[in-house]
Amino acid sequence: MGKEQFTIARIFGAYYELYSPSTSYVRAVLKGKLRLNQSEERHPFVVGDLVLAESGSGDWVIIEKAERKNFLTRKSDQGDSHVLCANLDLLAILASLKDPETKDGFIDRLLVAAYPTRINPLIVFTKADLVSDEYRQEREDSYRKLGYDVISVSTEDSSTLTPFLERIQGKRTFLCGNSGVGKSTLLNHLTKNNDQKTNEISGSTRKGKHTTTNSLAVFLEGETVIIDSPGVKEWGILHVSKAEMMESFPELRRAKEDCKYEYCCDFGEDCNLLKSVAENLTESRRKSLEAMIESLNKPHRVTRRDHWSQSVTKRY
Repeated sequence: MGKEQFTIARIFGAYYELYSPSTSYVRAVLKGKLRLNQSEERHPFVVGDLVLAESGSGDWVIIEKAERKNFLTRKSDQGDSHVLCANLDLLAILASLKDPETKDGFIDRLLVAAYPTRINPLIVFTKADLVSDEYRQEREDSYRKLGYDVISVSTEDSSTLTPFLERIQGKRTFLCGNSGVGKSTLLNHLTKNNDQKTNEISGSTRKGKHTTTNSLAVFLEGETVIIDSPGVKEWGILHVSKAEMMESFPELRRAKEDCKYEYCCDFGEDCNLLKSVAENLTESRRKSLEAMIESLNKPHRVTRRDHWSQSVTKRY
């Protein structure tokens, strides 16, 4: 039997869709001993994992998983860690400028989730044709001035997709965003087909309907890989520590450089990070940080960003 290295493209039930440039797509199952391995994750294998498989008389059989370069996790409940994908070069955070508008709080959560992984984030504002140039520029600048890579696209104007294509060329990119931001529509344009099912925005709620139910890797030319994800309402970050959460904010990270103790993070009275919260964060960013820290303290409660302490440092 021949052996070959593949990338997991999709998982459905007990079966795996694998891909390699030489063999293309094959269906596979896990070898018996791999199915018995215990794991704290919902599933020991995820889209993007590199695996070794051998061919047989029927389905291919996965016999080994390579060590991951990195992985992206979502955790919204104690003991429930959901790894979404592995071995990424880029996290493309899709944020709709209108219908529905993605709030900064959601973007901030994804930036925090990406920080411990060291996966480079790219903020992609979608539906740029629905807002004024002034508003689009304002949203872009609010993150670009913090050092993030930011672009805006519109599927109604194919020329706006060129910068996005340039950034993902030859990389493994995870597309993530709220339902209705246009992930599937964007992916259809990039792949020049309509394999991804798309739905209209609900006229009554102006919120997106879920159309993607599982992560799916799409392999393009030049070793470019796009992993599409289910639309999410809230990104759980219980796996991120309070120190990592605060340091993920570039405005606060600069204050960290002046701390007396390099590995402190006990948030005492003289903490530079705490002092810089009120001094350096905008109101929107302070609300985001407040909500995320509150979710750590009350993991079973959905935190709303419309309530936060007037005395920020006392909360911490």
